[in-house]
Amino acid sequence: MMRSEARWDVSTFGETMLRLSPPHYARLEEATSLEVRIGGAESNVAVALCRLGMRACWWSRLPNTPLGRRIENEIRRWGVDTSGVIWDSSPKARAGLYFLDFGVSPRATEVYYDRASSAASALGPEDVEEERIARSRLLHVTGITPALSPRCAAAVRYAIEVAKKVGTRVSLDTNYRARLWSVEAARATIEPLLPQVDLLIVPHEEAQLLFAMAEEKAQMARALHTRYGVVNVVVTCGGEGAYAFSPSGEHFAAPYPIAHVVDRVGAGDAFDAGVIFGYLQQNLPLGLEMGMAMAALKHTIPGDLLLCTFEEIEVVRTAHGQASTPSIRR
Repeated sequence: MMRSEARWDVSTFGETMLRLSPPHYARLEEATSLEVRIGGAESNVAVALCRLGMRACWWSRLPNTPLGRRIENEIRRWGVDTSGVIWDSSPKARAGLYFLDFGVSPRATEVYYDRASSAASALGPEDVEEERIARSRLLHVTGITPALSPRCAAAVRYAIEVAKKVGTRVSLDTNYRARLWSVEAARATIEPLLPQVDLLIVPHEEAQLLFAMAEEKAQMARALHTRYGVVNVVVTCGGEGAYAFSPSGEHFAAPYPIAHVVDRVGAGDAFDAGVIFGYLQQNLPLGLEMGMAMAALKHTIPGDLLLCTFEEIEVVRTAHGQASTPSIRR
């Protein structure tokens, strides 16, 4: 298949779950009501990109039930193209759930998953549309999807193969989840993909854990580039900022001050969207700035989704000492 004219800036796929949490820091074991939201790494990124004015599509397998429609409706509401969603009408089809027991220091926030045998875990290579990838500037995948099942791992491998065949760039966030698979299984699955990745985003601790890397934070991005040949590498370091290596050199972005944390879930996905935005402008330093501003803003918003405007993000970014104004180039 030849590469088609781009319809989307970014295409992505994976599981999005219903998120249930008691209001006002109540405990799950005594809750009398639950707030219903949605959350999934890939769809979080897609929504954040659309808030930046980019064109994003997301697909998955969802149960053809009110719960599945609740998930799809919410993602589509924020401008994401969901026309590729595969609706599963089998009696056993279910949406994945996760429960949040919010805490404030010294009580930690706890997450409980109920996602086994979800419709999304049955995603396979046959659910990957070559035309959809061919009409995207970039395919974004994460390490969560291949952890869901062997079929999902095969779908991710095939999607990347298609992207390479048609000339679509690939970004990957390792997004390791210890509750889904072991370090050994994650490394065996993710490491072979890296030479085909154009943009790698990985937390420093995950680089140490998954790939047995010993480099310090400032040297990790270059070390990953050298070992795996990934042209653009971003290494996140939590509250210490992020480092990147690209053909334009080595870059660093400092974290943004956060006075009060409302909800930190989804901050990493907001960061990814900012990095991808800059990368598609051929300006990875800008991507780091955008990512840091967006991650900081996500901490101030309930739910997984970054529901900020481009202008709101720019106010935060430029107030942090950055003066350049980005534009969307396609």
